[in-house]
Amino acid sequence: MADTAAETTSYETITVRNEGAIRYFTLNRPDKLNAMSQLLSDELSAALKAADQDPQVAVMVIAGEGRAFCAGADLSDMGESPSSREIAGSINHSIAFYQQMVTLNTPMIAAVQGYALGGGCNLAISCDMVVAADNAVFGYPEVKLGMPAAGVSPPLVHQIGRKAAFELLVLCENIDAQKALEFGMINRIVAPDQLMTTVTEIAQTLAGYDHDALWLTKQLIRRCADMSLPDALELGRDIGLSAGMYK
Repeated sequence: MADTAAETTSYETITVRNEGAIRYFTLNRPDKLNAMSQLLSDELSAALKAADQDPQVAVMVIAGEGRAFCAGADLSDMGESPSSREIAGSINHSIAFYQQMVTLNTPMIAAVQGYALGGGCNLAISCDMVVAADNAVFGYPEVKLGMPAAGVSPPLVHQIGRKAAFELLVLCENIDAQKALEFGMINRIVAPDQLMTTVTEIAQTLAGYDHDALWLTKQLIRRCADMSLPDALELGRDIGLSAGMYK
């Protein structure tokens, strides 16, 4: 589907549409529960980057087609007996994708239904807000499948802390939306038939604000997360002054 107003970019594994200042991205491999193949992650990465650089886009929404948000990595990409070099390449590819996710400046909302596992779970929690249907299932099966949770561990630890991350990554027990809310992985739980309505209402609210204020606030929140409080307060002052809010 077309990506920008120029309507020139098409994708095989995602669909992209605009509604005013909101850009919607839908993972579109429903027969694979939207498992994240390398092609899907590459296409989503390119589409998100394009949206982040488009001044007309104030909010981005990521959703999944069908009965799942994203069931994790598509292991068929690796073949039956991947070499150490292939495994390292796959991990590096995943890490580069999540590094990009956390540096995007445009606010992102995830709409999660059904399975959000492994890399799919990280895709969701890497967004600024997560609205989950009450049928959502979150989890990290990597260790149970005989793989280290290499690419998914860093974002999760930063999101919810070491002990909660250890529980999810090592016990490999799927959790429901209520438990994910308690862990701080998501923001709201709604009925499945209200998921996209709720997400759209939130996105429209954000898009109705001053876009520069929204953009700068997201940057401030992201940067403050890794700072001491005194340094974060200094950063807030500097961003406020640079934006001219004290004139």
